[in-house]
Amino acid sequence: MGYFATLTLLLLTDTVGGAASAAAGSLCRTTVESLDLGCLLRWDCPEAGPSAAYTVQTKTQGDPWKDVAWCVRISSRSCDLSQAFSHFDLYYTIRLGVHVDVTQGPSTSTMWSEPHKFDYSDFAFSAPSVSLSLDGSGLRARVQFPCAANRRCSRGTCCPLSELIDPWTSVTVYDPLNPSDRKRRTVWSQGVVADVAFPGLVPGQRYCAVANFSFPSYAIAASPPSAPRCVQTDPLAGDPPPAGAWPALVGVALCCLVAAPVFILFLLKTKRLRAATPSPEDQPKASVASRCPDSHAIAVIASPRPT
Repeated sequence: MGYFATLTLLLLTDTVGGAASAAAGSLCRTTVESLDLGCLLRWDCPEAGPSAAYTVQTKTQGDPWKDVAWCVRISSRSCDLSQAFSHFDLYYTIRLGVHVDVTQGPSTSTMWSEPHKFDYSDFAFSAPSVSLSLDGSGLRARVQFPCAANRRCSRGTCCPLSELIDPWTSVTVYDPLNPSDRKRRTVWSQGVVADVAFPGLVPGQRYCAVANFSFPSYAIAASPPSAPRCVQTDPLAGDPPPAGAWPALVGVALCCLVAAPVFILFLLKTKRLRAATPSPEDQPKASVASRCPDSHAIAVIASPRPT
């Protein structure tokens, strides 16, 4: 049945007439197993004889003993008491009665064990489950509680423990490459599930989370941690840079401020030099006559004069 808190009772029997003589001085070993608000009573009375019957009773402080209706004069060696308890902040007591000779009818003497308390200090719980989702620059952990053994919910077959008690829920988020870098938050859960937010994480970094819970008025009655779940945060636009990146960003900004005027002056000087020096394409072209000034005159002298 998993992880149980186990208690041990000893049923001491005394001699009560001839019918009880066979069981006189014998011991019954009894255990109470509690898991997820359930309660299972088991016993072993090898000296009681095959005809013995058993009755289980419970009570709260100030009230009389009451039979557990489904565990009166039974021959089995166990009784599920989960349905007998509904207010888990109260103190209950349990006792086992042994009818050593049922063949003589209802008048047979009943020997009762010493009463044993049953309260939240005896509780044990299964581990919860946790799921992760991204939430801007952080993440959100959702904790799902195990089903209660005491099924008093009308919907479905599973009644989460958080519908019967309001547990304290703790979630730890950590960097798997640096386990000492961790964040832990504890909330008082009053819903079917518990949502715990972790804002302001480093974008693009991988984080894992585990969760556990405890009984609201008794922190020692706690569940083991859940299986870890991991997720990588996205480098979302608009997210603030991590604290360690601020010095580098400031340095880059200062370098840009110093270099910008120098670069602007260089561009202006280059533009002025280009404007003061005309290119060969911009010079005027000389006419053919100006390049050969004597060609026409030579042609005139060489031509014969008419007679």
